[in-house]
Amino acid sequence: MADLGVVMPVYIQKTEFLKAAMESVLNQSFRDFKLIVIIDGAPEMEPLVKSLVLNDERVEIISYSTNRGVAFALNTGFEELYKDNDIKYLTWVSTDNVYYHAFLETFRNTLMNGADELGLVYSSFQSMDNEGKALYDEFQLAALRKYQSKPKEKLLDSSIIGVSFMYKSKYAKMIDGYHMIPVEDYDYWLRITEHCEIRYIPVELMDYRVNSEFSVSATLQSSEQHRNWRYMYHLARYQARMRRNIKPLFTILFPVREANDLIIKRIENLYEQSFSNYYCYVLDLTPDQSVRSLLSAISHPTTDFIGFPNIKEKNALMNAMQMIQTPYTMVLDLRLFPDVSDLDVLLAELSKADSRAYSNFFTEDHIQVGYRFEVVSLMKSNIYSELFRTKSLEQLLRMSDDQ
Repeated sequence: MADLGVVMPVYIQKTEFLKAAMESVLNQSFRDFKLIVIIDGAPEMEPLVKSLVLNDERVEIISYSTNRGVAFALNTGFEELYKDNDIKYLTWVSTDNVYYHAFLETFRNTLMNGADELGLVYSSFQSMDNEGKALYDEFQLAALRKYQSKPKEKLLDSSIIGVSFMYKSKYAKMIDGYHMIPVEDYDYWLRITEHCEIRYIPVELMDYRVNSEFSVSATLQSSEQHRNWRYMYHLARYQARMRRNIKPLFTILFPVREANDLIIKRIENLYEQSFSNYYCYVLDLTPDQSVRSLLSAISHPTTDFIGFPNIKEKNALMNAMQMIQTPYTMVLDLRLFPDVSDLDVLLAELSKADSRAYSNFFTEDHIQVGYRFEVVSLMKSNIYSELFRTKSLEQLLRMSDDQ
């Protein structure tokens, strides 16, 4: 009896891409599996699918007339596989990727021979263009392997699992399927790994077609689409931390006295940071609260707005400090973070620094991290884009208030 189930959602796809993907799955070295093909509201693809699978008894085709999206298609396919109690291992494949000959065998053997608590395995992958040309050289593949080989806890920071994976059905049944489009896979990894351990296989087991015409990534090119993706990406991480009772590590205060495009650029620059475990309070100093109106359209799950109409910035900061419960605090100005990992670097360095250091910051050339070891007057100090120990920032603000 087959103990491995594979789901392939099919929507509109180029014939040559679907043919390459389907053949790479059907011709795997491990052959005893079930393949559920879900035709997701694209009836014109059904004749092509049938011509590719022919009379292969391992394949079941399920077709519905309305496009419901990849999450619905995946859930439909896996619910069908759950009816078979012999299915112990699961994966899903895309119609524009190519899976190496030992893709299924390698993952299945790793799960089968691993400890019971090992529930998900994943591998490296090669990226390719629409002509099938490999995009990564060995140096880039080595960098990808290093990135993906991070410990399980780092999954909260980024989707290290990627596009090449397999997991045990018993752990999949513990969670509620795929949701949260368009980050359904990342949200799934966060939820399933709360019940099991993971293992990385540092070899390439598939070719991933980058930005093919009908891929999900190709639909995320506009600013609005990217904003929606980013919001859902942050939301998945925020919800995971809430489930695990992980509290934010620092608070960001962003005092703003004018609503303009520079403010939008700055807040988007913040949201693109790799570090996300923070609260952000936008302090709206405008008389008509126009900053709130402008930035509310750029959603973020941990950003809130506090109105301080016609109040001096220093006083607004002092009032906002009373709300802060995190050990670290940063005050933003309009200067952009040059690198997406800036917050990660500052937090990592300050958390391990001498306790006498009450803040740190990047030097003017952005090459080194500098530290403050004495409290100086706010009137003589630029506090912006500097990571403070919260108590030290409060002390600095109070000192300036007394002068």
